[in-house]
Amino acid sequence: MEYQKYIEQAKSRILNLTKIQKVIIAAVIILLIGVGVYLINPKKKLLEMRNSQRRSDVVNILNAVYQYSADQEGKLPFPIPSEPTMICRTKASSCEGLVDISEVIATEKKILSEVPVDSSEKNPNIAGYQIYKSANGRINVTAPLAENRAVISLSK
Repeated sequence: MEYQKYIEQAKSRILNLTKIQKVIIAAVIILLIGVGVYLINPKKKLLEMRNSQRRSDVVNILNAVYQYSADQEGKLPFPIPSEPTMICRTKASSCEGLVDISEVIATEKKILSEVPVDSSEKNPNIAGYQIYKSANGRINVTAPLAENRAVISLSK
C-alpha cells in the first residue's frame, strides 16, 4: 500500500515541475547516459583485450625461441633475419619468405603449443608477428598489427 502512495507522490511532484526544471532533468539524464557509455566503451575494451593478447603472444614467442636457443647452445633451426620478417603459421601451406619457427614450437611445447595468430591477420600463412635479430645480436619479436598506435615489441 505504501508503494502506491509513494508512486502517487512522485507523479504529483513531476506534474508540478516547471518546463525549465523538466528540461534540466532531461539534460542531466542524457549527460549521465553519455558519460556511462563513454566509460564503458565496448569497442575500446575489445581493442585493449586484443592488444593485451598480442603482448602475451609476443612474450611467449620470444620466450620459446630464446629457450630453444639456450637449450641448443645458441643454435636455432632457422636463420633469424636482420630485418623484421613475418612468422609463418603452424601448418601453413607455404612458409616462403617467412620465418618458420615450427621446430621451436615442437620442442618448446611447455611454452607454446602452436604459433599464435593475430586476430587481425587475414593471410592463412602469416601469424601476424615479426621476428628479427638486431645489430647487437638481440632477438626481437613485434606485433605490427597492434591497434590504436600501440607499439608492441620485445627483445632478449
